[in-house]
Amino acid sequence: MKNFYVVLIIVMLMPGMGVAKSLYTSGDSIPPLPFKLSPKKRLSDSDIAEKKEGLFLTGLPRFEFDPIRGFGIGGNIFLYQNRTKQDPFFYYTPYRYRVNSEFFIFENGRIRYALQMDAPYIFNTRWRMRADAVLWEDPHAQYWGIGRSSLNDLSFSDKSGGVYGARRNFRKVKDYEDNLARAVRMGDGSYITDFHHNQFIQREHLYNLLFERVFMEGRLRLMFGYEALFTAFEDYSYKVAEEAFVVEGRAVDAINNQTLVSKQINDGTWDRFNLSGFNDSFQFTSMLAAALIYDTRDLEPDPSEGVFLEYSHEYSAPWLGSQFNFNKFMLQGQYIHTLLRWGSDKRRVTFAGLGALGHIFGPNINFIEMWDLSSQAEAGGILVLGGERSLRGFREARFLAPTVALINLEMRSHLYDFRMLKQHFSLGLTPFYDLGSVWDNLTDVNLRKWRGAPGVGARAAWNQSTILRLDYGHSREGGQFFFGFSHIF
Repeated sequence: MKNFYVVLIIVMLMPGMGVAKSLYTSGDSIPPLPFKLSPKKRLSDSDIAEKKEGLFLTGLPRFEFDPIRGFGIGGNIFLYQNRTKQDPFFYYTPYRYRVNSEFFIFENGRIRYALQMDAPYIFNTRWRMRADAVLWEDPHAQYWGIGRSSLNDLSFSDKSGGVYGARRNFRKVKDYEDNLARAVRMGDGSYITDFHHNQFIQREHLYNLLFERVFMEGRLRLMFGYEALFTAFEDYSYKVAEEAFVVEGRAVDAINNQTLVSKQINDGTWDRFNLSGFNDSFQFTSMLAAALIYDTRDLEPDPSEGVFLEYSHEYSAPWLGSQFNFNKFMLQGQYIHTLLRWGSDKRRVTFAGLGALGHIFGPNINFIEMWDLSSQAEAGGILVLGGERSLRGFREARFLAPTVALINLEMRSHLYDFRMLKQHFSLGLTPFYDLGSVWDNLTDVNLRKWRGAPGVGARAAWNQSTILRLDYGHSREGGQFFFGFSHIF
């Protein structure tokens, strides 16, 4: 394994490499498509002109800072096969297949491994195959409460006087967390802290296998598949805190007080929502998944025109071998439209909007399933409600409930493009506004008490299929930066 990571790092430091030799000569005619595809699915002339032929790698070492987990280092390697311009699918797909490998480790010990494959029109058929294997461990997974009440202001006992004082509301998440981190001396001389009040330890192994078939000249897709999820969790309540605490100028040891997840498990909150699954031994969630998708976008990784409509449904039950029993569905719609082009077709300003509504219900719900609207969503899942893939100005998982609504509005621009080391790059800015809310029941959905967060991002498109993303989101609770791959939708 050690040698594998050495090779991984070396390859990531190399720009895109190894274009395969053409399978055809320039004089060959382009074979017809084996079945008809809508002209709306055809890439734009500028995208086709810049599309790289053959087999190639792109990869990048990543250096991130997360307000929860500190500094992180790792990277991705993307292996693409585009074939040649003599392949009729060259003009209709972002790639013939893509393999993505990822490794990342953070300062706090969070670690993630992932291997993903995507093959549109596999074997020149109407079928698409996706497969994922993801393993991670996070010692600081976030828990801010379940239900509509999670939309309330941050609140905790004021510890500024060295004791637990009156309940206090906090406008900024930094002030709230500074207050939590204070150690308080108890009557027996020991010290306690609430440093991990909104945290727990998460371990997860996820395996996905999905198939899609296209209809209506490629605009309609039927997806179905299977997901195996293994999860284990640990609570910080009453454990010795590993962090150092200073009280009155001297370092002291402290014990973690009861966490919010422990409190809500025991006070009946989880029973009210039929939640379970918080266990330090691995629990098994076996799920069937299906989705109906209508898609007219011209280029999936970075579309300039089109709409995307999806209904997805996930189902888990004991007869599948699962330890849980629930249903989860999501409706989402995306609208992409280029408002302005100049200079060349590659320079443009494009509006991109997403609206999504998700709901989970059943007699025995794995609580971690509330953390995403649907793991089968187009971009690999929509984590809610807060963090880099939803409300970017709020902390990860800041708002959670059985029913979740999300709106993302972006103005994506391509302002400058250039070639370097036989690679094509396009740079641009993306101002955005994120908006969302949560409810205890689907029948409670209304227009009151939504949370919004504006922000701005930078984008770099690398050989079209690889999108690098840097975002800064700001909310009334503070701001945070994110760096990653691909648009959030």
